Amino acid sequence: MEEREVGPPPRLPRPPRSRLLGGPRVQRHRGPVDRRSVFVGGKPLTREPPSVRAVAEEQPRRMGIFRHLEELRQRLKWSILAVFFLFVFFAAFRIQTADVGGVTVPYPWPDPLQPAASQFFNLTLNYLVPPDVTPVVLGPTDAFVVQLQSALFLALVSGMPIVAYHMGKFIAPALYERERKVIVRLVVPAVFLFVAGILLAFFVLLPFTFRFLYSIAGSLGARQKFLSLDQFIGFTLVFTFGFAATFELPIVMYALTAATLVKASTWRKYWRFAVIAIFFFAALITPDSSGVTMLLVAFPMLGLYLAGYIAAAVHERRKASPAVSP
Repeated sequence: MEEREVGPPPRLPRPPRSRLLGGPRVQRHRGPVDRRSVFVGGKPLTREPPSVRAVAEEQPRRMGIFRHLEELRQRLKWSILAVFFLFVFFAAFRIQTADVGGVTVPYPWPDPLQPAASQFFNLTLNYLVPPDVTPVVLGPTDAFVVQLQSALFLALVSGMPIVAYHMGKFIAPALYERERKVIVRLVVPAVFLFVAGILLAFFVLLPFTFRFLYSIAGSLGARQKFLSLDQFIGFTLVFTFGFAATFELPIVMYALTAATLVKASTWRKYWRFAVIAIFFFAALITPDSSGVTMLLVAFPMLGLYLAGYIAAAVHERRKASPAVSP
């Protein structure tokens, strides 16, 4: 029998490894891949069908949206209820005073005919309107509507902290820490400027406006001067809130620059358009066509625009300057 030398057994060809297309940079952009997946023909085949996986990933997202909508509904409900109860209080209760041990103590008393809204309206009317002007009611429902408008104004002003609290609680989880710090830093200046606008409009601009306009009527020989209650409350509320809203102009400009939405140079570049818009808005909220009250409103707005540009430029310069290490 013939002997033969037997060498090592021949190597069988290995099956090709299942590899993912693309290098590490591509895989990093694609995201993590489940290593437990089964690879067929070099491509991963997940154990779970794509349709089921898509549904499973979409379900928490839908639940999150519904939870956010439910929370928004709850926040709006409590805000509306707070304003509604305050509206009922100012429309149905009057503020009376009692002397307790030599101390004057105010307390509410139910009186739908002379509620707190009517008390506030009478104080405002006596302070703003000249004494030679006679208030009149032109329709049977004017007095009732004016009383409701006054109650709604008081309810909105006194209930604004509650509304701001609930809206802040709803928006806060969606903000980054830096955005929260910016908002917190702007809350106090925004409230201060809004209150300053209301006080300036109520104690300076409105008394001057009414006296100036009715002085023109006297120079024309008018023997009697009348003022409709409906026109008075409408003009007073629109003028006061409109002028107070203009005091938020520096806050808006600074916030847009801090959020890198508008550069500080943009405010300087388009200042001519800003001047035109300011005079247009001032003419919109002032009633007379003489232009005097329009100038009284426009000049403070121009100063506020300049202050907003300076604040935005300072913030942009501080952000661009390199931090000095100790």
